Amino acid sequence: MTENFTLEQIRTEIIRFKNDPSSQKLENFYYSKSFSEILGVSRREISHSNFFAWLFNPNESHGLNEFSIKKLLDILLIFSNDKLKKTYNHLYNAFATDDYIIQKVSIHSEFHIENIGRLDLYIELTLIVSDTPYIVKLIIENKVESKENNDQTTKYFDYFDSIQKQPETTFYIYLTPISTLELIELNEPECNCKEFIQINYQSIVDYVIEPALQQNISEQTKNILIEYLKSLSQPAIEIQTDSHKEELIMALGSEERKLLTSFWNKNQKLILASLYAISSDPEQEKDTRDSIRTALDNLSSDRDRSTFNIIYQGKVFCENFKKSDIGLQTVLLLQANNLIDDEIIEYLKEDKSCSFFLLKQKDDFTENEIKYRKYKANGTPELIYKNAEYYVARNWGIGNTDKLINKFSQKFPGLVYKKN
Repeated sequence: MTENFTLEQIRTEIIRFKNDPSSQKLENFYYSKSFSEILGVSRREISHSNFFAWLFNPNESHGLNEFSIKKLLDILLIFSNDKLKKTYNHLYNAFATDDYIIQKVSIHSEFHIENIGRLDLYIELTLIVSDTPYIVKLIIENKVESKENNDQTTKYFDYFDSIQKQPETTFYIYLTPISTLELIELNEPECNCKEFIQINYQSIVDYVIEPALQQNISEQTKNILIEYLKSLSQPAIEIQTDSHKEELIMALGSEERKLLTSFWNKNQKLILASLYAISSDPEQEKDTRDSIRTALDNLSSDRDRSTFNIIYQGKVFCENFKKSDIGLQTVLLLQANNLIDDEIIEYLKEDKSCSFFLLKQKDDFTENEIKYRKYKANGTPELIYKNAEYYVARNWGIGNTDKLINKFSQKFPGLVYKKN
C-alpha cells in the first residue's frame, strides 16, 4: 500500500497536512516543553510523588480543598477487586455516595520506613462515616521509569499489616503509566504483592485533574495543572533507564486525545508512508528500522476477519458469526439446548476466558466496562435465568478465543467450534 504511494500523492498529502488546523494545534502543543521537561524531571518518580502530595492535600494552596483526595478515593473504588469491595462494603458505599466527612489528612512523599525503604507516598485520613471514625491509610508505590525492585510492595505490605490496629483500614496502591485498556484487562496487579490495587496515571487525569480544571480555581492553580498534564502527554522517545523502556506517553488529556485521533484519521496515508520510508532507509539504525517495521506491519496488515460456526451434537446452531460474538453464541446455544442449570450459571458467571466475567448483571458493571464497551450495556439482556438478567462479555480477540473454545469444548461434550 505505502510502496505504491506516488511522489505527487506525497506532495499533496504534505501540503494538506501543513494546512490542517488540528495538525497546527498538535505541533504547537508538542513542540513546546512543559516546565518539568525544562528542568529534566518529567519522568522522575519523586517529582510526581511531590506533585500528588500537593494535589491531594486539602490544606495546600491549590484551593481545591477536599476535591482531589475524594476523587482519589473514587479511583480506589473503581479499580478495587470484588474481594476488597465486599470486605470494605460500608466504606466503599460511603465513597460512592460521598456520605462521609474528612476530619484530618496527613500526607508525606518519600516516607522513610527504617530498614524497609522510602515509600513514594503515604496518606493517612481520619474519616467520619455514619458518626463512626475510621483511620484510612493509603500506601502508594509509584513506578514511572522502572519496574519493581527488591520486592518493595511485599515489604511495604508486611510492614503496614504488622502494625495495623483497629479501627484502621489500609489500602495498598500500585501506580504506573500503563494504559487504561491494558489496566482493565489485568487479572491481578503487576507488582509482586497481589494485595495492591493497581491504578494508572490516566485515571488520575480522567477523575482528578481534568475535573479539577472545571472547578472554581485560581489561574495559578489552573496553570500548574495544565503544565502537569502537558508533562504526562509529552512522548519520551529517547529516555531509557536500566534497560527498561518506559511508557511513550504516561497519560493523555481528552482534548489531546481528540486532536491525535483526528490527526490519525486525516493523515493515515502520510503517516504510513513515513513509517515505510524510515523502515527501508539503510542510513537509519537497525533497531530503529526494525521497530518501525513492526509498527508498520501491525498498522497495515490485514486484520483477522475469520468467522466461526458453533455446532452441538452434530447440528449447526449458528454460522459465520464474528469472534466478538463467540461468548454470546456459546451462551445462547447452551440456553437453547437446556444446558443451563444452577451449577452451569455459576460456571458461566465465574468464567474469565476474556479477562472479564463472561456473564454479568447490569448493576455490577464497572465504569470502565461501560466506557470501553466490554458489555452491551445499552441493549436488552442477553440471558435471563430465574428472573436475573445477564449480559455477555464482548472482549474477544485472537489471544483469548482459543482459550474459551478449549475450555467449553471439554466442559460440554458434543460442543464444536469451527473457524471459517
